[in-house]
This record gives sequence, C-alpha cells and structure tokens, in this order.
Amino acid sequence: MAGIDFMDKTSHATWPSALFARCHNPAMPGFAVWRPDRPSSFVSACQGLLLPVVLLACLPAQAVDYTFQPGNMPDGCSGGNGAYTCTALTLGAGDKIVMATGLPTVITVTNALIAGAGSQINAQGAGNLTLKVGGLVDVGANATVTANLYAESTVTLQDRVNFTGNITTNMAVINIGANNTVIGNLTTQVGAINTGEASSVTGNLTTTGAGVITTGAGSRVTGNLTTGAGAINTGAQSSVTGNVITQVGAVTIGGNVGGKINSLGVSEAGAVTVSASGVISASITTGAGAVTLGAGSQSGGISTEDGAITVGTGSSVNGSVCSNNSGAITIGGGTTMAQAAKVAGNVISKTAGAITVGAFAQVAGAVTILKAGAKSIAAGALVGGSQNSSQCADTLVAAAIPSSRGALPPSIKSREWRQIFMR
Repeated sequence: MAGIDFMDKTSHATWPSALFARCHNPAMPGFAVWRPDRPSSFVSACQGLLLPVVLLACLPAQAVDYTFQPGNMPDGCSGGNGAYTCTALTLGAGDKIVMATGLPTVITVTNALIAGAGSQINAQGAGNLTLKVGGLVDVGANATVTANLYAESTVTLQDRVNFTGNITTNMAVINIGANNTVIGNLTTQVGAINTGEASSVTGNLTTTGAGVITTGAGSRVTGNLTTGAGAINTGAQSSVTGNVITQVGAVTIGGNVGGKINSLGVSEAGAVTVSASGVISASITTGAGAVTLGAGSQSGGISTEDGAITVGTGSSVNGSVCSNNSGAITIGGGTTMAQAAKVAGNVISKTAGAITVGAFAQVAGAVTILKAGAKSIAAGALVGGSQNSSQCADTLVAAAIPSSRGALPPSIKSREWRQIFMR
C-alpha cells in the first residue's frame, strides 16, 4: 500500500528548506512531490491537503477507451467524419480505440504509433479502418488490431499480437514477433520481413526489391513467399502452404512447402537448399543456382539451367531430375536401398553436365546424357532401361506458358477452307 513521508529537505538549490513528500510505491520508486518551505506547524495541516493528491498520483494509470469522436480522442488527435489526424498516437497498456460501426475511417499519424501491451485498436473490426503512419509502429504484446496499416518506418508487432489486415511499408522492415497471428498480406519494397517463432500468417509475404524474408521455427504461412533480389529463409519445422519464388535470391527451406520453389522465366539465379527431412510438394527450378536436397528430404521434379543438383542420402524426388546446360547431377547413395536416394522419374543431362548415381540408389526411369558429360552408376544402384513418362520440370513449366500466337486470330485448316467454298 502506498504511503507518504514528510521531511525537511535542506539541500535543494531553490527551496533551502522545502517540504518533501515521497510515495512508498514499488512501481514508482522515483516519484516525489515538493512543497515550498513552510513552518513545521504547517506540516500537519498540509498533510491533510497533500495526502489525497499524492495517493492518487501513486495509483496505476487506468485504461482509457477512445471512440475517435470529438471530445473522446487521444491527445494530439483531431478531425471527424471518418478522417482524423494525430501528430503522434500513443496508447497505454489496455487502452482501446473503438470505431463507429459501418463508417470507413482513416487515421493519419504524422509521427510514431505506439500501442501498449494488451491495447486494442478496432478489435471488433467495425467499419473499415486504415492507419497511415509517418513514423515507426510498435504494437505491444497481447494487443489486438483490426486495420490496414501503411507505415513509412519500421513496423514491429511484439509477441502474441492478433493483427487482422494488410501491413505495407516502402523502405522499412516488418517484424512479427513470436506466437503472433496475422490475417493479411505483408508487403515491402526493399525492407526485410521477419516472422517470429510459432507465428501464423494467413496471407502472402512479398518484398518487391532486395528485402529478405525470414520465417521463424515452427511458423506457418498460408500463402506465398516472393522476393525480387532478396533471399528467402524458412525456419526449422515451419510450413508454407503456397509457392516460394525469388528472382535472384537464395532460398533455404527449413521445413515444408506446399507449392513449388521458383518459376522458370522468373528465377534467374540463386541456390536452393532444402534441409534434412524437408518436404517440397511441387517442383524446384533455378537458373544459375545449385539445388541441394538434404538427407531424408522430399521434392517434386528438379530442373536447373546451369546449377548443380545434389539429391542427398535417403531423399526422394517425385519426378525427373534434369540439368539443361552444365550442371552436374548427383543422386546420393547409401549402404542399403532403404538409405539411398530415390528418383521416380528420369535423370537427364541435356548438354554438358556429368551424372553420378550412388550405391543402391534407385532411378525408376533412365539415366541419360544427351550430349557431353560422363555418367557413373555405382554398384547396387537400380536404374530403369528406358525413360518413363515423367518430364523435366522446366519442360512442364515452359509448356504451360501461353504462346505468343495466343493474341492472333485462329488459323483455318485447308479442309475447313474446302468446306467453306463448297457451300
């Protein structure tokens, strides 16, 4: 319980003998109230006046509910009819911003937006709230926000935040803490995107420039990861439901990917590394980068333009493994068939890459070098006698790209011309 002491303070420069009051509150160890010098006979009378004031000052601040209507807005905010401006917006722990139902609202914050732990911004999701922030954004732990957020500086969501809406920056970093739940897209140009351990994002993570995307261990992304020149790194035991695509960045997968890694004609360079026991449900393609499957991992078909391909011991490829130009291909062996790598399709070097199939490895289709390059098949390996129907991943992707003739009028065959003239 807070208490109060009164004593003479003789060392103060302005008040040589000032009355000094100090609150006994562990949460406010430095709090003090000064009174001008008074005779000692005044102390008992002054106590009765000061005590309620000091005790109120020692109590913890109470949470405040703001409705963003005139007369009920945080300090520094003004406006009305769904358009508001704040020089800065600071919410204490547990403070709330409650928006009017059905009214689209834009709050423009010139400087920083700071939301304390457990605070709520439009938690009920009423209306359509947009936050435009010129400074940094820091949302405290256990907070709840329902809004689309546009920020010019770093955005940080502390641990266990529930955020519903899109988060967009131009040049700044987006940091999502541990155990967060985000329903919306995270987008930046050259800033990085980081999601913490065991966080969940229902949406796409996109950097259009050199920004790096990193997802934490055990995290989940229901959407795509896409960068321009930035790397993509997913944590151990993480999952990505969609595709992982970068133009020239390296890709390192620590968990599972439900879609493909990279797209032919988009991904020009960048190595792809899948950690041990990782699962890539669809194909992997690269331009100049190498592809490496760790031990015990799985993927769809693999194709590179110039990069080497290494399928680790105990890994499996549900498709063909193909090198278009000079990349070497290595299918890992083992001491038993159970330990060696398996390829359900063919292994093909189209131009100058060597092929090595390790001991006890299994290739259901053929192992073929179309032009130059050495072929080595170790003892105990099982290789099919002819190519099966599994095509190279780059061939499949190329076939799916519409021809430039798509914009031309359809051609008429000679037989059709004859039918026209005979009428």
